Amino acid sequence: MKPLMVALILTLFATNFNFSQEHYIKESASHEPRHRVAFILGHSFISIDNHNTLSIPTFGLDYEYWLGDHWGIGIFSDVELITKEVSSSLHDIDIERQYPLVVTLDALWSPIEHWELVFGPGIISEQGDIEPLVRIGVEHDLALHNHWDVPINLFYDKKFDGNYAISIGLGIAKRF
Repeated sequence: MKPLMVALILTLFATNFNFSQEHYIKESASHEPRHRVAFILGHSFISIDNHNTLSIPTFGLDYEYWLGDHWGIGIFSDVELITKEVSSSLHDIDIERQYPLVVTLDALWSPIEHWELVFGPGIISEQGDIEPLVRIGVEHDLALHNHWDVPINLFYDKKFDGNYAISIGLGIAKRF
């Protein structure tokens, strides 16, 4: 009885390791695309002097490169669509805005399939002035066919002068 038990245990271990190796080979040989480009339409709520908020439409162009199943890097760029002096709703504060551009270099972590956590440094460039910021956020991808997906994101950008922006967006993306 004892030799039969030992033979069964050894057989189970041997087949388990064999399946594990096959799984590893299939997983590493998969041809999942590592690059992704997304066009995003969004809306940003931007704090001004820590007391007032501007609501501005934005559009973005994002590029991601995935190092593996869970980690990636990305360059996210957003343009705020405003080109006028804003003063009436801000208690006589004159603010001139002309297409501010936000660019961030982000680390991407996907703990669950189709979910990404985003964190990284960036800059906001407006009329020649460049200010640093930090971005944190979350994105969910609704998968479509042929490596197309619909990203939905929520980002929080913190500038070092104390102001911040909260952005929500919806887009279309292609993996290749």
